[in-house]
Parts: sequence; structure tokens; C-alpha cells
Amino acid sequence: MTSIWAYSLGRRYGKKWGLKDVSFEVSEGELAVLAGPNGAGKTTTVRILATILKPSKGEARVLGYDVVKEFKEIRKRIAYMPQGYRGSTNLTPYEAVKWNLVARGWSFRKASAQAEKWLKLLGLWEDRNKTGWALSGGQRVRVAVAATLACNADVIFLDEPTVGLDVDVKHAVWRAIREIVSGGASVLLTTHDMYEAEILADQVIFLFNGKTIVAEEPQKLVELLPYRYKVAVKGKELLKNIDVEDKIDLGDRAIVYAKSEREAIRLIEEIGFYRESLSISRVGLEDVFYFFTKRRGGINV
Repeated sequence: MTSIWAYSLGRRYGKKWGLKDVSFEVSEGELAVLAGPNGAGKTTTVRILATILKPSKGEARVLGYDVVKEFKEIRKRIAYMPQGYRGSTNLTPYEAVKWNLVARGWSFRKASAQAEKWLKLLGLWEDRNKTGWALSGGQRVRVAVAATLACNADVIFLDEPTVGLDVDVKHAVWRAIREIVSGGASVLLTTHDMYEAEILADQVIFLFNGKTIVAEEPQKLVELLPYRYKVAVKGKELLKNIDVEDKIDLGDRAIVYAKSEREAIRLIEEIGFYRESLSISRVGLEDVFYFFTKRRGGINV
């Protein structure tokens, strides 16, 4: 069953199109990631699907309901965490999650039990009675995530929920998100972190200049690349005699791409096996992001 469907979505701000042509589908129980550079249209897309903005063109449905004509039905069954949301500083974590559920129609008993479950899952139970102003920034983000996920919505929209978080906090949020997806919910999440997308996503939707470039499983996107390995090289002197088609110049270091393991080994031999000056790894979504956006020419799909 399709939970989210968007076709040729566009949004105009005055004379400028912030969103031009976005189309994709998200299935029930799927975690989809919207990826792309700043200004690509990720937040605008999410806000349209969450019925906060009206599209200037195109169509979209969430759980079968039209985002313009049937927005009231959609709002009953979704949850949305906007970019930069950190929750209330006046409430404790326990109050923030519990009262959010009560406001959505939960009984006090069920809301209390659900708040306990999600605060424990996100490592906040011991701090449940601290007021918001006494929490760290990472803790407040986890409270916001807990309040969003705890309501058991059928579709959840998360706009950059982990930006700026420490690694351990980010991992706690990841576990919570995968927990809700394993229960059958559909999640649409925006991020700049390609490692996060690679770890979490069932589907990655790349946006660029307000348009959908491609929507596919992470591994299939990686397989679109003409390269399989990359060599990170430190020191300009080591790069002078290397003949490669594609590399990312980072000043005193560079990332060099190789089409095969044999070619990667050849590059290492040319560099001279300076262990402290190079590292080799397989390509991933971060490299797909580079070829789709930074290189402008993209990949043939």
C-alpha cells in the first residue's frame, strides 16, 4: 500500500519557484530519505505533504487523502517534527510526551505508559522530571523525537531531526526511528548526512534545484556510479603523476575514484604506499551525492 504519493509537485514564492517538479512514492512501513543540497526543496516538500503549505502545482496524497482537499483527515493520522524543533523549555520530558498524546485523544493511563516507553527507548527516563531549560540541546531533541514518534501515527515527517547531534545521541534517535518503522509506520526524513541515509533508508529520494533526480534503494543508487572504490590522498606532491578521470580536489588532499579494485591498487602503487598519506574504501551514498549535485553532470539513470 502506498502511504505517500507525490506527482509533479511545485511551490512558487512570488515569481520564484522554490519547488519545481517533485514526484515519488513511499510505501507502508518504509523509511524514505529526502536528500539534496540546501535549497533543493526538501523542507518545502515535507511541509506540503504535512499539509502546512499548499502546492502551487501538482498533486499529492497521504494515506490516500488529497493534501489540499482532505487535509483534516491527514492531520489526524500523521506526526510532524519541523526543522530545528527542540520542544518546550517549560515542560519536563515526561510532561512533554504525555500531554502531546493526551492532546491527540489518548487516555491519561495509555499516554503515561507510552511516554515511559519512548523516554526509556531514547535514554531519557532518568531525566524525565527535569524541566526543559535544564536539559542539554541533544536531550531536548530526543524529547521532541519521543513526542513525535510516541503518538503511533501512520505517517511521520522528520525534517533534519539529527542535525548537530553527538554521535551517541544520533544513534539513539536512529534506533527509535527504526523501531517505529518496524511497527508498520511510514517515515519521510530529510538529511544532509549521507551516512545516515545509507544506514536508515529503504529508499533515498535525491532532489536538486527543486526537482526529483532519482528515487531508489541506497545500494542500487551506489551501483549507478561508474566507480567502486575511492582513495583518499594527503599531500599534493603525491597527486602530480596520477592519471585519473575523476577526483575531488580538497586543497592539500584529494579523493580519487577507481572503477575496480585493480585500478585502486594501481593508484596506490603510483602514490608509493605511503600508509600515513592514503586510505582506501568502497564508494557510498556520499559519492552518489557528489556526482548528482556537485559535479552537475550527474549520472545516467
